Amino acid sequence: MVKLDAEQQHIAVIGAGVIGLTTALLLQKEGYCVTLFDGQGIAQGASSGNAGHFATEQVFPLSDPALLSQLPRMLLDPLGPFKIQPNYLCKAVPWFLRFMLEMTQRNRQNNSEAIMALNSHAIASWQRLISDIETDSGLTMQGSMVTYENTSQESILKTMALYKTKGVDVEYLDSEAVRQIEPLLNSNIKGALLFNSVAHTVNPGKLCQDIAEYFLNQGGTFIKENITCVTQDNRPVIHTTVKPYQVDKVVLCVGAHSKKLVADLGYKVPLETERGYHLMLPIQVGIKRPVASDDRKFIMTPMREGLRLAGTVEFGGLENLPDYRRSEILLTHAKAMFVDIPELAQLSLAQLSPQARWMGLRPSLPDSVPIIDKSPLNENILFNFGHQHLGLTWAAISAELIVQLVSNDTGLIDMTPYRVDRFKLCL
Repeated sequence: MVKLDAEQQHIAVIGAGVIGLTTALLLQKEGYCVTLFDGQGIAQGASSGNAGHFATEQVFPLSDPALLSQLPRMLLDPLGPFKIQPNYLCKAVPWFLRFMLEMTQRNRQNNSEAIMALNSHAIASWQRLISDIETDSGLTMQGSMVTYENTSQESILKTMALYKTKGVDVEYLDSEAVRQIEPLLNSNIKGALLFNSVAHTVNPGKLCQDIAEYFLNQGGTFIKENITCVTQDNRPVIHTTVKPYQVDKVVLCVGAHSKKLVADLGYKVPLETERGYHLMLPIQVGIKRPVASDDRKFIMTPMREGLRLAGTVEFGGLENLPDYRRSEILLTHAKAMFVDIPELAQLSLAQLSPQARWMGLRPSLPDSVPIIDKSPLNENILFNFGHQHLGLTWAAISAELIVQLVSNDTGLIDMTPYRVDRFKLCL
């Protein structure tokens, strides 16, 4: 067994996505010796292919009772915004039952408060984290927009009022105002909500690589080995396909792959995999900020290499092959969102490289609240996973909270909603 750095307290972080990278970096800044483990490499999962949107306006949990009436129509559309792979339906049922339990008014209120607590710190936490890092892919503070094509002004204003009750900085734009700030959007967009205090990155993968490079230059270690399990003796032992490593503490940040590792440590959590898709267009269309469509259920983000189209939710677990038709349909939606831009109008799927199509795994818990906690069974084991659609948004604040837990500090926010043992009834 390899004992890593016996003279200094050594912390291992498992998972080199954006959650693991930010956690490793902030623990290192706190003075710990940190080793990062990931069998796939740096930011090889959802952290590189996400929409690049620091979405602090998303204050409502996904468990919305309004979804119940929409689900049949969504499920009947094979290329719609929501799909369950047929061979995964039975496996997904327990999660959906738990998801429905979270639709009560009380649960939604509690979950929304937990989400807002993280959101309130998210942007500032990111700004602190990258203040010392040389990166050209940090936070671009241009806000974001949600557009409406078939919704009445009255309904849009009601939605805006709900956001305002949660303290979200939002304003209503009519059709003319939409085109004043984004003149290339189509006139079929009748109104929009503009969220002023959110951000995006022009390259989430590059942002992760820059964090990793800084971490390594400051003395951090990266081990590219697949983890098989973590055992808890007096000190945790990380078992890889190569050899075991003994450390003082370990933080599990393996996203959608967390469920088995956590179960081996004594916790059954209702974690499910939401598969999201993107299509990367090698063109610039002139928008300044992420633009989402309420009608089409996708988002477009301007990035350095072009326009990223992202969205859809698919339940298919970890093993099913991607259905890249779900990426490709996003091109049709994007063309409908703009005026006649020849470069976009003439772009065909055949012109895109295979790498333009991508699928990633979102780790989702039924209450839309992540697990950020120290194991009640072993204080040397910590958890940081389950960030659903907001992994990029919450990465820096999650890392700060892990540092708080490791250092036995309190005060940033109440950690009760994020505990690992909160699911008393795991179906």
